[in-house]
Amino acid sequence: MAQDRLKRRSLARVLSLAIASVSLLGFEAVALEINEDGTPLGDWYEEAILLRADGAIIDTASDTPSRSGVWFEEDKNGHAGPTFHDYDGDGLEDLIIGGSAGRFRLYLNEGEPGAPVFSGYEWIEAAGETAIVRNWCCVAAGPSFADIDGDGHADLTAGSYSPGLIYWFQGQDGGFRARQSLTDWGGLDVITRLNEVDEGPHLAYAAKPAWLDWDDDGRLDLIIGNAQGDLVVRRNHGPAHQPGITPVEGQPVFATFSWGGSHQLDVFEVVEGGAGPMQDEEYLVPAVGDWDGDGHPDLIVGTQSGAVYFLRNLGGEEIAFAAPERLLPSVRGGEHIPAHVVRPGQYSPVRGSRASVALTDYNGDGVLDLVVGDWSRSLTLKSGLSDAELEAFEALQDELVALDRRAGVEGPDEPFRDRFRSTFVYFDNEDLREEMQALEQRLGQFLEPVDSTRLQMLRGYERQHGHVWVYVR
Repeated sequence: MAQDRLKRRSLARVLSLAIASVSLLGFEAVALEINEDGTPLGDWYEEAILLRADGAIIDTASDTPSRSGVWFEEDKNGHAGPTFHDYDGDGLEDLIIGGSAGRFRLYLNEGEPGAPVFSGYEWIEAAGETAIVRNWCCVAAGPSFADIDGDGHADLTAGSYSPGLIYWFQGQDGGFRARQSLTDWGGLDVITRLNEVDEGPHLAYAAKPAWLDWDDDGRLDLIIGNAQGDLVVRRNHGPAHQPGITPVEGQPVFATFSWGGSHQLDVFEVVEGGAGPMQDEEYLVPAVGDWDGDGHPDLIVGTQSGAVYFLRNLGGEEIAFAAPERLLPSVRGGEHIPAHVVRPGQYSPVRGSRASVALTDYNGDGVLDLVVGDWSRSLTLKSGLSDAELEAFEALQDELVALDRRAGVEGPDEPFRDRFRSTFVYFDNEDLREEMQALEQRLGQFLEPVDSTRLQMLRGYERQHGHVWVYVR
């Protein structure tokens, strides 16, 4: 398939992915990211692809129903947690995307090897019902497929937001059995910070699983990232040795919570230099694959800020990793990515934050490519605004930034930042809060409303999104 190769452009700041003008059979080529000094971020990928289905950009927040005519209102909060898996056994990797409401969209690959094409989606089912995990905020329910019980069927696993459980849908002929939560060998749910659930349950939130035979015993062990920035291992001990520990016969059990030894392990303890540049990253999402082609499974990790890191497996007798290398930078605004303003009918996605990662050989050249799901927000201007109205709109943005500075809000200076989560100072100062809300309402006069119940603040005008990007090497 012919594909446009877009050259890296020399600009003086980190740019979000800009959309190119040409669409190509199920995907769209986009311009590549660069460093702050204008040099290319790296030479490891040749193009970035924004995935489409039926000619339209895939957006998990859109109200496009499934092929069966089903759509869920809760999915309007966006977020995309993608993975690739040959779901129907035809030899082609299909696209599965978890959303913020905990369900999973299946886009069957209708293309050819090395040239994927997607059309409509269906919701993945388990035990005759739409499969769902408890996920109601702030992250995508990222799916992962692996045969963790060794019965020859690929199982569906997914993390969750609160309190951070790992869910298992056992694979069987023709689909999946009902959802179960994974437990340790004593029957307790696998939670990364079990000892802090009462005092700080949020620390274990947003658990995301990946699978790797950590100790080379033939069983897939559980790698978990969470909101706090932990990256841990729970070893797979196989089926429970006593009846009643798990609800399903043959369900694997995992090491207990206690840190160290034969229990929960901190991945960063076997990384050269520890977490290093990942020290302050949060909402870690791991993926496993031989990224450098040396025969050893490496780790790729997505983060809240949008940055993505590569941890190279050193290939020794004991598993260890090189210091994290950044593959993609954090996006503008980092964890509090600002909404971008668009004109009616001219929405163009930019890569968002909350990077949910996976690996696949997208173009069939034998080399793994990087898949990134994200979360972003947009504001749509009303149609027919005059030049004077647009200037007034710009002036109000400046006023809001000035108010943020006066209130002591930490940078960046972005009027359309994620105000619900990044401007807590206003909750403690009624006068400043009223001033901010008045400015938001004035800005709303120039924007298309989205949620009529929230028009007293900018959230009532924000559209949330969840897109999937593929970085092809």
